[in-house]
Amino acid sequence: MSSLNGDLEKKLVASCRNGNASAYASLAKEYSGRIFAICYGILGNADDAEDIAQRTLLRGFANIGQIRRNDKFGVWISRIAKNLCVDFVRRQERRQAFLAGKIAPSQSSTKQYPQLERALAKLPEESRLALMLYYFDGRSAGALAEAFEISESAAQARLSRARKQLRRLLQAKGDV
Repeated sequence: MSSLNGDLEKKLVASCRNGNASAYASLAKEYSGRIFAICYGILGNADDAEDIAQRTLLRGFANIGQIRRNDKFGVWISRIAKNLCVDFVRRQERRQAFLAGKIAPSQSSTKQYPQLERALAKLPEESRLALMLYYFDGRSAGALAEAFEISESAAQARLSRARKQLRRLLQAKGDV
């Protein structure tokens, strides 16, 4: 969860619009964990998530002038991350369709928890994203509610459902 208050965030965004790169560096540092969590939640692969998170920050820097005055930077940059992830997935699907399954997806030998990663990858996007933001980005249910534009009780219910889905997947494989 962001430690920036709304006024400071607005000042940093205004400073970025005036060409202050160090102000953007402060915003990037503050939101990089959230961006990675979103990317990983959608993509399910740490390497791809890192790449897309970096692209997100670069695109945000290049397009900071497009942020609307009333938009919160965190919501705006999160939307960019999600859109870049969706584009990436579409490109991957087209590539795999082109290759017609001749090449197996690569698996990283450095994964610490492969069973967990496989189970997370099988979850619906909204469940995976809720878990990633809550556990890896340290966001509260209130912050999840804001990110998903739902009530806090709905965010808590979504998180609870996601935990149950993950638990079922892990138990079905005997990985618990």
